[in-house]
Order: sequence, then structure tokens, then C-alpha cells
Amino acid sequence: MAKEVNNSIIVLFVEGDTDNEFYQELINYYRGEISDNIPKVKIYNLKGIGRFENKVASKIKLEILPKYSSENISVFCCYDSDVFELGKKPPTNWKIVEKKLKELGVNNFYRIIAKRMIEDWFLSDLDGLLSYLKLKKAPKLKGKDAYEKIKSLFKSGNKIYQKGNSSHKFVPSLNIKKIRDNHYKELKKLELKLGFKDKP
Repeated sequence: MAKEVNNSIIVLFVEGDTDNEFYQELINYYRGEISDNIPKVKIYNLKGIGRFENKVASKIKLEILPKYSSENISVFCCYDSDVFELGKKPPTNWKIVEKKLKELGVNNFYRIIAKRMIEDWFLSDLDGLLSYLKLKKAPKLKGKDAYEKIKSLFKSGNKIYQKGNSSHKFVPSLNIKKIRDNHYKELKKLELKLGFKDKP
């Protein structure tokens, strides 16, 4: 188990309960794989993508800066791309988020974008989902996107898939390494900050 470096911190902001559960498992995976000291990691669930502009800077100012110097803080905003691709007006202006952080002296700002949604990442480990649902083989997945496909998959296993509410039950069944390997490009900057150097 890696030991934390006390003078630095990585702060992840996620948009909902499902993402929160996944990133908790992902960080646990990294902790188990890294033998050297790693920064402390704090995850904030903002319960919605539209809250990023105001809440990110507020959380950093009130809860993180009193404990850490600005140069030792790295901020990652994690979100699905679908709301930005489909909506006429993006729910968050990332330039404003970055500007507010810079005003606080925090220059290490990054984004982790799940294209198109975190459910696409979950489908990278279909075997893990099947294991959780106690299904021997995958039925034909129905739906226009990953969310609808996972809903249909859960229905085949006599379960209901709801974003957030039940994710704590199935996320531990997922092969986090497999998902991480499939999405290494998106996670690369986070891994560099953590000191994780294992390429897939």
C-alpha cells in the first residue's frame, strides 16, 4: 500500500454518484499498485455538471487552500462529454473554472472526459458486468447509447440500472485495470501526478 505525501494533494471533482463510486475504485486500484509515496487524493461529488463553475473554486478556497499551498494542489474535473456534444449551450464554461482557480494561485488544472459517458467505460469490462448480474453470456445489447445498453443488460439480469443509486453494488465487480488500460489516454495526466508509470 502506497504512503501519502503530506504536502501535496490531488482533488477530483465528479458530476454524480456513479462517477464518484468509479473514481473511488480507480484511486484504490492505483494505491494498490504504487509502492512509492503518492499525493493525498480528495474526491468531491458535485451532484451535477452545472455546479462546476462555482463549486470548484469554492471548495478549493475554503477546504483545500487552508491545508495546502497552491503550488501543491492539482485539480481534475471529471465529466461525461455527452452533455457538451448534445446541448446548444454547454452547462459549464471551463475557461471560467480555470480562471477562478488561477486567481487562487492554482495552476495545475486538468479535465478527464469520459466520451460519451462513464457507462461507455463500464462496457469496456462487459465480463465484470455479466459476473455481477450472474449472466453466463451477454444478450444483445439494446439502446441508442451506453446508458441504455447497460439498462437493457441489467434488465436481462433481473436488476434495474439507475445512475448513481446502485453503482456502489456493481462497481466493485468491475475489472478496474481493464477499464484503465482501455482509457489510458484520458487518465494519463492523473497517473503522472500520482506517480503511476505502468503503461498498458
